[in-house]
Amino acid sequence: MAKQPEPSAAPAPEGAPAKKKKPILIIAIAALVVLAGGGAAAWFLLGGKHDKDAEHAEAEALKPPVYVTLEPFTVNLTSEATDRYLQVGIDLKVSAADITEKVKVHLPEIRNGILLLLTSKKVDDLASIEGKNTLREEIRDIVNKSIGYYKAPAVPKPTIEKTEEQGGEKPAEEKADEKPAEEAAGEKPAAKPPKNGVIDVLLTSFVIQ
Repeated sequence: MAKQPEPSAAPAPEGAPAKKKKPILIIAIAALVVLAGGGAAAWFLLGGKHDKDAEHAEAEALKPPVYVTLEPFTVNLTSEATDRYLQVGIDLKVSAADITEKVKVHLPEIRNGILLLLTSKKVDDLASIEGKNTLREEIRDIVNKSIGYYKAPAVPKPTIEKTEEQGGEKPAEEKADEKPAEEAAGEKPAAKPPKNGVIDVLLTSFVIQ
């Protein structure tokens, strides 16, 4: 007796989704999960770093200041007419308590440098607020050089201004008028105070006679 042929598989009903689409959907979902997880991790890391920086800055701001008081200086000022002298008290604001020991170790060198600086001044040099602030910066640099914390200010590179004949946009005379107002008025921009060593100098007394 001849065998009956086996019935073929029933065709898929119309409208049924193809089976090949499921792996693609799974891969897309997995990719979205990975991207979301990476974004969350980046946000957590960056946010954590920002929080740590903010906490560190706040902790630094809450630290009590540390000062070193120097013995008062009395020196003769440079004068063409009459003898004038200056008596000044100086306090050094330092970045950490261990800087005070370094100041004490180098104190003879520090006092020598400050004395030479003061005796080189004229009355007119110290009469204005600007002159006194310049003196404070110079004293700060002298002390930081002695204790090894001096950092020379960056020197800007010279710029060569071309004229119109050389292919430039404007003549050098016109570009001179475009300088910032501070430079045009002859005022130098304020230098950033150092973060280590002596960060500020306070004149606690100042008498010229």
